[in-house]
Amino acid sequence: MKDLLLLSLRKFLGSRLISNQPLLIGYSGGPDSKALLYLLLECRHFFSFELHAAHVDHGWRAESGAEAQAIHDEVKRLGLVFHLKSLSMKDFSPGNSEEQGREHRLEFFSQVYAEIGAQALLLGHHADDQAETVLKRVFEGTSFFSLGGLATETMVRDMTIWRPLLFIEKKGILQWLSKRNLNYFLDSTNRDKRFLRGKMREEMFPYLTASFGKQIAANLRRLGEESKEVKEYFHKLNRPILAGIEKQPNRDYLNLNPYLPMPSLQLKYLLKGWLEQEGMTLSRQIIEGIAMALIENSSQKKFCSKEGEFHVDKGYLYFYKNKV
Repeated sequence: MKDLLLLSLRKFLGSRLISNQPLLIGYSGGPDSKALLYLLLECRHFFSFELHAAHVDHGWRAESGAEAQAIHDEVKRLGLVFHLKSLSMKDFSPGNSEEQGREHRLEFFSQVYAEIGAQALLLGHHADDQAETVLKRVFEGTSFFSLGGLATETMVRDMTIWRPLLFIEKKGILQWLSKRNLNYFLDSTNRDKRFLRGKMREEMFPYLTASFGKQIAANLRRLGEESKEVKEYFHKLNRPILAGIEKQPNRDYLNLNPYLPMPSLQLKYLLKGWLEQEGMTLSRQIIEGIAMALIENSSQKKFCSKEGEFHVDKGYLYFYKNKV
């Protein structure tokens, strides 16, 4: 019987891997990262790469220190290089500890990544995580363009991040581990209702599944994929338009008259594209206001932001940097 997870990872690495350049895996010892680690070990029969494992002990649970030691022993037994960061409660301030934990992990991973000259950081996110991310963004009121959720490959803090298990459901990962008699740790904080992820897994998803009489995870993943497709479509449409931005010492401007009238949705995504190029963000209200002013062919309309001012004048869009 074919090992579909292994075949999937081989295909993933085959299109990306640079031979003899190290890979770094974020390893918690939980089922997702455990499966990814041992799949990577099997892939070393087909590819040549050095593998490093990085673990962050957040210090949230009494048993986390012992688990970190067990993970250290396991990784060393496998002949891999191990990197550990140990935290305690004093490293967290009051507030969103989930987000702070994520920041601590990314900071540590980026340090190790740079030290070893890694090609990529691999994380064990899977299809169920994707569904949770999409639902979270829906509740947060994120725009449709940002509902795509996690990406199989992305850049964060100068790190290339790979998520090769993103299309694998959790049950498939657990079955793979069971067949190989691989044991793993279960972090109780992942089910703790004090944290948003725990609340989603223990309350929201079961409630929504019961209410609608069907598994909603697949529908959410499909919504995320459609969001990515629409985003890519508008990205291709807008790329040649954004190439026409004229840069001057005190302002940038774009003549949109050759492309107007333009659908409001495309205009708003074009504005987001311009902002991303400049490393800026604007409120939804301002973006919608600029788009409406362009659609209505307004003259001498001004929109202020902390980075500067956008002016709309008869199909022209001007940006005056740091004018406010």
